[in-house]
Amino acid sequence: MRYLIFDKKGRITTGGLKVEGEWALVYTNCEADYRKITRNATIPIFGATSFQGVFTPEGFVEGGAILVGEREDGIQAVPYLIATREGSASAQTEDALIKMKKSLKGNPDCLLMHATPGYEERILDGIKEVFGDSVPVFGGSAGDNDLTGKWRLMSHKDELNEGVLLVGFKSNRKIYGAFLGGYLPTGKKGKITRVEGRAVHEIDGRPAAVVYNEWTGGVISSYLDKGGVVLAETTLYPIGRVVGELLGMPIYLLSHPHQVLVNTKSLTFFTEFKKGEEIVLMTGTRSGLIERTRQVASKALGADEGKVGLRGGILIYCAGCVLQVMDQKEEIIKAYKTVVGAIPFIGAATFGEQGCFFTKTDRNRHGNLMCDTILFS
Repeated sequence: MRYLIFDKKGRITTGGLKVEGEWALVYTNCEADYRKITRNATIPIFGATSFQGVFTPEGFVEGGAILVGEREDGIQAVPYLIATREGSASAQTEDALIKMKKSLKGNPDCLLMHATPGYEERILDGIKEVFGDSVPVFGGSAGDNDLTGKWRLMSHKDELNEGVLLVGFKSNRKIYGAFLGGYLPTGKKGKITRVEGRAVHEIDGRPAAVVYNEWTGGVISSYLDKGGVVLAETTLYPIGRVVGELLGMPIYLLSHPHQVLVNTKSLTFFTEFKKGEEIVLMTGTRSGLIERTRQVASKALGADEGKVGLRGGILIYCAGCVLQVMDQKEEIIKAYKTVVGAIPFIGAATFGEQGCFFTKTDRNRHGNLMCDTILFS
């Protein structure tokens, strides 16, 4: 594998003059002229836009980067870029994955998922219908720089601002992956008693935003009477749900509070909830958000850490967390490299993260404020 870096004008600055190989994954700032790269590619190329820039071995770059799979890597990549709508997303995903299975002559070893924000759970429903829990999913939702919907998914043939990119990877060598949050639970918890999709109206029979504000000691007090977006105020205080356990320890799926709805004092998120679910207030630190890239790589490799050679990697890291540690974003990369070493990799800052927890059932999940990785041996 190798990587290339390009600037915001679409000029390749590192890694060679052409995108040559078997396939190429591109992550890019939505304001970069990435079309110069995609339309001139002579191999299958696919990817997504990323918040503010892209992670690379050389730092966080404001343009974009490309991870190129080469023949000697022995990694087959089969991408499907699908225009979807919420009501049909599950069925459209199923159709694409059935075609993918035929192309790969079986299941992929893992699936890279990049959706546009809004109904990622419906796409995971479609994946489960085809693969059950047998194929781990990793990825993240396409981002832009200001939440105005400029995000894009792309291939060498097309681009979309609503849909999903699914890439099946298959190799005769092991492919590793992991998904984690890096936050800790507090003692504040309750049950969701009224909810509509991603809008939680009541917790324990009381307005959700009021309860959350009490739990956090008033971090959204100024929004209770005026409403509005609270992403920056709530990044270190997500909501968690227990979705399984590992070695007797609970595994938490995280959700990021998005907006206070002033008329009902409800709280919206970037994930769906169900009535009756128990939720807990989580808490994090800036140092923990940096350290977790080391942890996710170490968790992916498990007992093979330090014993297996790596050809390349993909890093997915929540855009909200990037914003929280923007002045230390280079430290995110340094922490990752302490485990993976000097390998080619690229990483996106995403508006929602998908990953596999390797629990007994319902392994593949959609969360927020999380990170995940794929590592190719």
